[in-house]
Amino acid sequence: MQKDSENVEAKTEGTEIEPVPGESGLVSLPEDKKSVDDILFLADNIQRVIDAHNKIRMALLRLAQPGDWIVFSDDKDKSKEKAELGFAGAMRIGSTLGVNFTNWSSEKENGTDDNGEWYRWNFECDASYKSRIVRVYGRAASKDKFFGKAYGKFKPLHDIDEGNIKMAGRRGAMKEGIKVLFGLHRMNPTELEKFGVKLDRAGGHMFKGEKEQATAEVKNVIVQIKDITRKVDPKGKWTLYIVKAMDGKDYTTFDKKIADKAKEIGIETKKAKIEYTAGKHGSTIQTIAETE
Repeated sequence: MQKDSENVEAKTEGTEIEPVPGESGLVSLPEDKKSVDDILFLADNIQRVIDAHNKIRMALLRLAQPGDWIVFSDDKDKSKEKAELGFAGAMRIGSTLGVNFTNWSSEKENGTDDNGEWYRWNFECDASYKSRIVRVYGRAASKDKFFGKAYGKFKPLHDIDEGNIKMAGRRGAMKEGIKVLFGLHRMNPTELEKFGVKLDRAGGHMFKGEKEQATAEVKNVIVQIKDITRKVDPKGKWTLYIVKAMDGKDYTTFDKKIADKAKEIGIETKKAKIEYTAGKHGSTIQTIAETE
């Protein structure tokens, strides 16, 4: 009997399992064994995991409408184009999947610079989907061009709606949460279109070279759009779109996405906020967006 007992003990010592503390009686592999198994599993299934994630991501992106996208481009290098999802599109995805935003906190910063006083609202929260939780941040400031600048000059603080800035900061955190959870940052427009995501009416922003950015003063105006015409190069190298405003002024762009966005706003008889710079083709549109 004693010999049998010794054999049992020897066999027990030779196994690679150990009991989990507690009353459940469950057993688990040592941590180093788990790590090796995880690596081997990933090596055997990595392509399937990638394909599955891409399939899910592209299905989610189709929930967004074309106007939900902002395409950032470089007029000298089209390969640098990136598409970013706006708040409305991100929320369509988030609400469909049931993303939660909890543990909110906010803080207001105040400061002064050469242009006068300014403030900024910072928001942060936990964005969660199933068992995954990420901490995300959003912010908006009185110096942001959309809120704090008009006709090339910064507005005094009393002319800025602080409620809009707070809402933008909070929305920024929510949008960031959805994009982080599902890997939706800086998407390649060409790849998106391959998967059936339409960007033809997306808003556009054209980046210029550093010297041009330094010398060109960006102005903005709110107009109603009357018509859009175009001039086409006889050799087919370019198309110049001319956005005609109700006040008789013209604004130009070579970017079809911007022209299509202007057309959409004009059809709906809504006002457009246009940021533009003076160039050899007149008032060149940098960004265009619907506004109240």
